[in-house]
Amino acid sequence: MKKPILKGITCVAVFFITLIIISIITNKGNTDMTMEMAPASYPLVYVELNGERMNCLHGYARKMQESYMRDSITPMGEDRVVTLAIDKYKREITGLSFEVRSVDGSRLVEETPIQKYTDKDDTIRASITLKDLIDKNEEYSLIILLQLKDGETIRYYTRVIQTEDSHVNEKIAFVKDFHEKTFQKEESIAVYLETNAEGDNTSYHYVDIHSNFNQITWGDLNPTEISPPSVTLRELGTQTASISVDSYVQKDEETYHVKEFYRVRYSADRMYLLDYTRTMNQVFSASNKVFANNKIILGIADPGMEIKESDDGNIIAFCQENSLYSYNATDNKCASLFSFYNSENDDVRDIYDQHDIKVLSVEESGNIRFMVYGYMNRGRHEGCVGIQLYYYNSVLNTIEEDAFIEYDKSYALLQEEMEQLAYVSKSSEFYFILNGTFYSVNLDQKTSSIIAANLGEDTVKVSRNNEMIVWQTEQEKYNSTKLVLMNLNTKKQTDINAPAATRIAPLGFMNSDLIYGVADKGDIVKDTSGMITFPMKEVIIQSESGEVRKSYKQDNIYVVDGEIEDNLLNMKRVKKTGTAVEADEEVDKNMEAVAENTVSGNEAVDESLDIQFSSSQYEAVADDQIMNNVEEIAARNKVETAATENYEKIVQIALVSTIPTRSIKYQTPKEVLFEGGREILLEENKDAVARYYVYGKNGIEQISTKPASAINLASGISGVVLNDSGQYVWKKGNLATKNQIMKIREPETADKDSTSVCLDTILSYEGVNRNSQYLLDSGKTVYSVLEENLPDDEILMLNGCSLESILYYVNQDIPVLAMLDDGNAVLIIGFNELNTVIMNPQTGTIYKMGMNDSAKWFEENGNSFITYIRQD
Repeated sequence: MKKPILKGITCVAVFFITLIIISIITNKGNTDMTMEMAPASYPLVYVELNGERMNCLHGYARKMQESYMRDSITPMGEDRVVTLAIDKYKREITGLSFEVRSVDGSRLVEETPIQKYTDKDDTIRASITLKDLIDKNEEYSLIILLQLKDGETIRYYTRVIQTEDSHVNEKIAFVKDFHEKTFQKEESIAVYLETNAEGDNTSYHYVDIHSNFNQITWGDLNPTEISPPSVTLRELGTQTASISVDSYVQKDEETYHVKEFYRVRYSADRMYLLDYTRTMNQVFSASNKVFANNKIILGIADPGMEIKESDDGNIIAFCQENSLYSYNATDNKCASLFSFYNSENDDVRDIYDQHDIKVLSVEESGNIRFMVYGYMNRGRHEGCVGIQLYYYNSVLNTIEEDAFIEYDKSYALLQEEMEQLAYVSKSSEFYFILNGTFYSVNLDQKTSSIIAANLGEDTVKVSRNNEMIVWQTEQEKYNSTKLVLMNLNTKKQTDINAPAATRIAPLGFMNSDLIYGVADKGDIVKDTSGMITFPMKEVIIQSESGEVRKSYKQDNIYVVDGEIEDNLLNMKRVKKTGTAVEADEEVDKNMEAVAENTVSGNEAVDESLDIQFSSSQYEAVADDQIMNNVEEIAARNKVETAATENYEKIVQIALVSTIPTRSIKYQTPKEVLFEGGREILLEENKDAVARYYVYGKNGIEQISTKPASAINLASGISGVVLNDSGQYVWKKGNLATKNQIMKIREPETADKDSTSVCLDTILSYEGVNRNSQYLLDSGKTVYSVLEENLPDDEILMLNGCSLESILYYVNQDIPVLAMLDDGNAVLIIGFNELNTVIMNPQTGTIYKMGMNDSAKWFEENGNSFITYIRQD
């Protein structure tokens, strides 16, 4: 009996010794094979104006595409001098130089070393003078290059403009004064406000020009500013400027990040505040005081913030002020997963907020996948812009980089791109869309592939949870015969083919069910300008398996737009009143013209199907709705707001279970070390469609393939529109009080229709002689005639834009062609404060029309405009 007992004791001893050895190895691995994130090391560059710092520039490790690097603009006077202050942070700088390039970066204007400077108290100061090679009032890209002792070259980007009449000093002084007076409750700023019912006076998180004076001046909060306000000049015009101010304030030992946006206008009499917004967010710090009952108290924060939870609801992940946290209810532990910010190190480089964090998946085990995308403040990829994918191991308390995808454009652009799709499947495939290209990255094999390319603005749709995607196989929005539906978890692709003689278009998703529409080929019509009506005779809601859950169709009723909100589909509808195009040959010609007009990516189509019905073929009827009775599974944990006496509305996370506050464990995982790199290079799509970028107070507000859609948004938010070359397509404001294109005279109208006369006039004005009547008679559209004969210019279809918006082009001495419902056309060639100046081929005259009468006339005729911009 002793041998079996002894044998058993030996086995037990071996078992425990093995456990101890494994534990030692595991712990040793965690200690020796992990690290904390390296501190920031790059110097900072500031522009100095009148001895004060502004436009803080952060360094880039790689050459970036200049046309997208537009965080700031630096004004220069007649002397073309820019004064710089460089905080070295104890880095040894061996060389300084600068480049001046065209705003798109394609043309090098100047490359000059900086040889005269002072170096004192860890700060270099230099005044650089640009050569007399630049045009006044034209923007250029200025790149400051620092060569470090270790051989690394760091680049800093800003735009520069030589201008004498921008009154930039007065504009910045007004902003600084207004900022200070909000803390002083100075009543003199009340005159600049536009207080009305639009203002929300219940939360310090967001206030704007419509808030009341008490809310603008911090109510009863009385915070203390703890950092000098950082001023950045975003846009600069003769009259207007857009300026942002970043600062930190403190209240009751809590720190808050405050961001302000000002749009101001200068006049000789006074300054005008055109727009003002301010956001305030608490810097979250995980401690017992933020946990109470079943609540995680985030304080003054965005009530629209998102949390992601595991299927059982026991694990949640949330991001506050660019710091990522998780709470594990099962183990009662709170982990600070990722942040560039270090509360123990007061470094402005750490709090630079040109990046974001998105949680991709939360497992019931507590493991979490997330991505950090944008500018990397510090660490392994310091100074790079890109997408960094991480995996958090809850058991080992580590985070590990899965992949890094570098990007050579701005964070503002990357942020807008990532909002469309970013999803990791259960098989570790990362799916996303960049520049109209649908990519897949295998995180295990570190490989990438293109699934679909040249996706237009309305030719791809993604479900709310990002798991389902659909795209059409043809680039042209109104010429697709097939859709591809894909489940990103299973990788299953399903083709949905249009019936014979029809075209198909995706509308979106209700939960995971696809909604699409079908239109008869013969019902698709196009007017002279190239504007297309796509009347869908049937709208279908279909499951992934192909089951048709709902088919909507009515006699002589057509759906032209579908807007999905939660479980409701609202359909805009029309009925046919005229005769549709019947001959297949004519339809084929129309569709070929559509394809022709989309080669450049500037689709000659209606704006998001919000069609102006200028022909007698269709007229609008009442909207109709489809309700989905299948509700999405509600989240177990929710974000909610609560009213407080001292802080107004605060934000908190309500959990499904009570939090044992006395026993919470707090963790900060370390990062796993690995050999080699995990960078993934993407195959670039060289044939990407042209796109338009709307810049507003929050950076890029929208990316559109249609200029009219971009201009309409920019008009509403007082923004600007740029093309892929970084060239201005449209700006809000800055119109002269009057302007007229004097080179355009009364037209000769013999034996020509008005449209051809307008086209001949535009082409002649640009030095081109053509017989536009012949071209139109041969089947060309207005758009294609201009595109073929002005190859160096960018033709813009601006259907649906307002008269006020299109006067921007007339102000640039560019005529605008307006199509009328009766098939005729006129040219808008001038304006003053009271009138527009019209060239009308029907009357053979140039005359003035009242501004209000003009706006009404063009609106009644569908606001159908075509113009162009001259390429730099």
